[in-house]
Amino acid sequence: MKNRADKIGENNNRQYKKHMLMLHIAVIVLVITLIPPASASFLPAELGNWRLIAEHITDLATSGQEVSHSENMGKWTSASYVRSEPPAGIEVQLTEGAGPGGLYVPEGVISSDDGPIGFLSKYETLSVAGRRAILERSDVTGQALAVILAGRRTVTFEARGISREDLLGFAESMIEVLQHE
Repeated sequence: MKNRADKIGENNNRQYKKHMLMLHIAVIVLVITLIPPASASFLPAELGNWRLIAEHITDLATSGQEVSHSENMGKWTSASYVRSEPPAGIEVQLTEGAGPGGLYVPEGVISSDDGPIGFLSKYETLSVAGRRAILERSDVTGQALAVILAGRRTVTFEARGISREDLLGFAESMIEVLQHE
């Protein structure tokens, strides 16, 4: 038979093991939350009254039979931002690297439409946050703004149901973030 001191010692030993297990679990959870994934996001979770709700990052590579033969061709980041008042959404597409290539925006000021063969879209070249850009506006498809960034990078903003000013304001704020990353 065990005496009272042995029982207390066993109970303390079980409690010690239980506390150590909980401590190990807490440390593992903390480490997991502090280590960013390999393709960590650099897009802001919030931008003014806009909130990031979804993001997907795709590494672009040439196809090869073996991974070691694939060439890194860049990255494509797709993100969705929403705001609650007034309700709206903006899709952001950021491409970078040799794979997607660069965006061509004609020099000079252009303001035109696609005539009878398109969706009656209007196009204009402009400057957004000091960068060359082209804006497409259509009653059917909404708005798309493509902006040339430094270093073989292009960012595109697509939206429906928001004003031109709201789209340009969001784009300027996002470009400021992207230029300082």
